[in-house]
Amino acid sequence: MVSKSLLIALAIAGAIAAAPAPAAVPPQGQVEGEVIQVFSTMIVIKNDQGHATILQLTPRTQLGGQFKPGDKVVAYVTPYGVTSIQPKASTALIP
Repeated sequence: MVSKSLLIALAIAGAIAAAPAPAAVPPQGQVEGEVIQVFSTMIVIKNDQGHATILQLTPRTQLGGQFKPGDKVVAYVTPYGVTSIQPKASTALIP
């Protein structure tokens, strides 16, 4: 029987294999991108250049919804970790 941890690791590897090497989460600032995979303790996103970033979730991380692959998000990062992940606001102009 395959362990749940091994299945999660394989799923992450598969998600990241489609993109270049994962980018390190910056020590502070914003990270924007499209959700690739969602797990209970992490979200993998891909930016416009195709680089994947793994966002580690903690009990203190505030989520602005239940995200699914394809959603556009903005993550706010501090030196203490990912503080918030929110849906990316649409930039479409209203006529």
